[in-house]
Amino acid sequence: MSEVNHSKVLRGLNGTAIFKNIADDVLLDISKHTWVESFAPEEVIVWEGEPSDKLYIVINGIVTVKKVVPNKADKIFAYLLPGSTFGEVGILENKPRSATVAALTGVDVLIFERENFIDILHQYPSVTIELAKLLGYYLTETNKRLTRGDKEKRVVLVFDLFNTHGAAELGKRLAIRLIKGTDKSTIYGEHPFRGTLSSKLDLTKVMTNVYHHESGLDILLEKDDFAAVKNSKMALMVDDLLNTYENLVIYVNRDFKEDLSHIIENIDQVIVVGSSHKRHWDEVSSLHKSIKASVKGNGTKIFTILINNDTSDDFNVFPPPDFKVVFSNETTDYQLWSEDNIKLGSESFDEAVEIFVDRLQRNNHIGIFIPTTYEVDKYFDTTPYIDRTLNFLGERFGGATSEEAKGIWNSEDIGLVGEKLFKVHTYATSGDLKKYLDEVVDFVRIIKAELRQEAMAIEINQKLTLI
Repeated sequence: MSEVNHSKVLRGLNGTAIFKNIADDVLLDISKHTWVESFAPEEVIVWEGEPSDKLYIVINGIVTVKKVVPNKADKIFAYLLPGSTFGEVGILENKPRSATVAALTGVDVLIFERENFIDILHQYPSVTIELAKLLGYYLTETNKRLTRGDKEKRVVLVFDLFNTHGAAELGKRLAIRLIKGTDKSTIYGEHPFRGTLSSKLDLTKVMTNVYHHESGLDILLEKDDFAAVKNSKMALMVDDLLNTYENLVIYVNRDFKEDLSHIIENIDQVIVVGSSHKRHWDEVSSLHKSIKASVKGNGTKIFTILINNDTSDDFNVFPPPDFKVVFSNETTDYQLWSEDNIKLGSESFDEAVEIFVDRLQRNNHIGIFIPTTYEVDKYFDTTPYIDRTLNFLGERFGGATSEEAKGIWNSEDIGLVGEKLFKVHTYATSGDLKKYLDEVVDFVRIIKAELRQEAMAIEINQKLTLI
């Protein structure tokens, strides 16, 4: 058991869903009932079948949830990143552990004894509420998997903030690209109904309200169908369509009045189409915040397209003069803070469609931070290591890019260190992430040893961990 570091404990509590919205004074009291424990790579934290007598919170590192099968390879269920919890269901049900959990990297966890955690739930209703929300999320994810079956199904929502013709066209082309590129059953629909699809496309009716396009795309066309979806019934429509289709693209505009939280659990990708005019960015920002409040970490990716139209306020010009695609978590203060800021050229629609299809399939982000020092504080040209990392990620995930960054971290030997870094990153499918994550960790360990670093950082889906 490690000596209690209260600041580390508080940061760990703040980083998890159960405690992140709890008042500071409550967290301070709760922190007295937990402690930090460290585990070495491959060390087992809990064994399947053991009593569920503790709750664990990952505060650094990556853990593997698996089933150990004698004389066979372990069956990996999931990887847990900083901020994740495990053991909460077993504590409430007082049942044995359902899986083995082991450290993939060096891991630090916060630990609550069962009795202490139950006492906290009785003493602080706000913690109980947050736990109920987390368990509800688990239930939602289970229902989603059951609804979607064994097939990987994707739902895209194109949210047209300024009623542009271009946004609906983007949604339609995205759906056609999905049917051609994935060969999976795909349907496109608009709400409210725009009345332009039937006149512009050669369609064949295949069932009530569903028409077929020669591209292979099905289109939900009838106005009355979407009119019946009002009052939070779109979620039922989405569930129903996912019983038949593997890809679903829905166009909505600013007249959409439903609570996004009713459908967001099924949405994989939200594309907000807005204006590049700064006077409109407050509205873009407000929508982003609304969507993010509904998402709450369930894996939905939010992207932004800004239509550049500096010479006219007519947003119905089609095709628009240019697109600027911004992958952004939040839009504030007239600035787009983003990981990737990609300006598209003359083939804007085609480029945007390709980017969104790629991100829809490779929806996990992996970043490796390469230092520019040797032995912590000696400048060193690490270009060969950047190239090596690019090749390593590219071979496994289909491509990678690098960009310069700056980091500040606390060295145990010499204190605070600020240095230039290079972030080499890629996007991966869920299957490839599970398949290659062990190799990524081993690769970082090798680079760390060669550069004689105290630690190196990996970022997975915006969760940073130190190796």
